Amino acid sequence: MTVVPIRKTEIAAESKTVDATQKAIEALPFESGTWRVDGIPGLYIRCRAKSRSFFIQRRVEGELVREYLGELSMKAAKATAMKKWTKMQPKPATDGIITLGAAIEQYLEAKPLADKTRALARYNVERYLQSWKDRGLEEIGRDRVGMRALQQKITRDHGAATSNQVVRLIAAVYRWQRKINLDLPESPTVVAEIHKIKARDWAYSDGELRAWWSAAKTDENGKVVKKDGNTIMQGVSTLGAIKRMWWLTALFTGARKGSIEALKWRDVDLEKKTIHFRVTKGDRPYIVPMSDRLAELLTNYRVSDHVPPSEWVFPSSIADGGHLKDVKNPNEGVGPAHRLRHTFRTTLAQLGANPDQAKMLMGHSMGGDVSRGYITSSLVVESLRPVANAVADQYVKIVNLKGQP
Repeated sequence: MTVVPIRKTEIAAESKTVDATQKAIEALPFESGTWRVDGIPGLYIRCRAKSRSFFIQRRVEGELVREYLGELSMKAAKATAMKKWTKMQPKPATDGIITLGAAIEQYLEAKPLADKTRALARYNVERYLQSWKDRGLEEIGRDRVGMRALQQKITRDHGAATSNQVVRLIAAVYRWQRKINLDLPESPTVVAEIHKIKARDWAYSDGELRAWWSAAKTDENGKVVKKDGNTIMQGVSTLGAIKRMWWLTALFTGARKGSIEALKWRDVDLEKKTIHFRVTKGDRPYIVPMSDRLAELLTNYRVSDHVPPSEWVFPSSIADGGHLKDVKNPNEGVGPAHRLRHTFRTTLAQLGANPDQAKMLMGHSMGGDVSRGYITSSLVVESLRPVANAVADQYVKIVNLKGQP
């Protein structure tokens, strides 16, 4: 069986039809192109120089797919086409059959996943799997045509990264269910390509980092913007105290945005100079030493008049007792927070930190070999302090933090 996505230029012409009889098929001249077989949904015949071959095509999940049947008699082609036409169309599950949507919910509830991971999975279900979530797993397992069409459609319309997310979600849930339902066929995701996505070169250069902190604002033509004769400045240094300290914490720790936003003062030990990140990707809390410079900044920040009393390190300006969420400052010339994570890891490499030190400072899993599994990260925090200070010293050489709280 061959399944091929069809480009618009390849769609069989509707104007050329042929009766569904053997005599009519045999009368078709060679090299006459593609003909639709009258009265049989989706069945076509292509006449080449020395052969006449049948194929069936149908739109599945918005993707026009084609399955070649080969050189058959009209009777055999009709019988095959009628069976395959029905199977190519997604069908909802019947009572008593576990659906993909139900299986995904069971998986999300049973697995120790971070709230953000669960939220992303549910978003992907509602956004990309609306017509799949009510289908039974067994029926999905046999629908490799539909699976490939779904994957190709998502890739085309929403990109390779989104396609990978959806395919991996289906694959993980299906494998998990197959462990207890041995009658399920092999996962249909074997036909769905996982795209290789090149890592982004996202670390800031020294010049970019200085501009991240403070730079003259320019217009779309690169001309410096002025007001009343004075140059307008932008960058993290121009933000309010809370957001400025948030970005500095991201710079000096390389932590993920969600981990920093969720920090409470109970997680920050200013005496021992440690930070406990409790909200993390993969639900793997970790403790890191804060550099002397970051400890000084946070100490002065906490007692300043700019920070209202709160359990949160970075309280929200909204009077709801909450904390900053989804911090972004593109209008002030500040790039995505994740670039600082790339910068932190690159700086560690520049300073000669070994892979284990980098993993522990960034909260990455210590998997990879048996010996790493024996390391209790919280007990080696102090050994990481010189590395954290070296990173901070490197940043201070580049960015002038004078006058900061």
